[in-house]
Amino acid sequence: MSFRGGRKSEEEDVMQSMMIKLTMSINKQCFSECVKDFSTDKLSQGEGQCLRGCAQRQSGAFAAMNDLTAQISQKSGGAGAPGMF
Repeated sequence: MSFRGGRKSEEEDVMQSMMIKLTMSINKQCFSECVKDFSTDKLSQGEGQCLRGCAQRQSGAFAAMNDLTAQISQKSGGAGAPGMF
């Protein structure tokens, strides 16, 4: 992340905010999908595996979408950084 005069640019702030929102969304979706037993304060082995797999799938899907966005932007002559992040 580049800084100009010790300050982040507005674009960098927006990108960081979007990454935080994406991470929170993935966490929420995967938690809802995977965690079913609230009788203990620890995840079962199956819940932990489910969470890891879910997060990997979600992150992979996002990366593929980001690559596609970059390709479309390049083909259309879009300016700016390739991809969303």
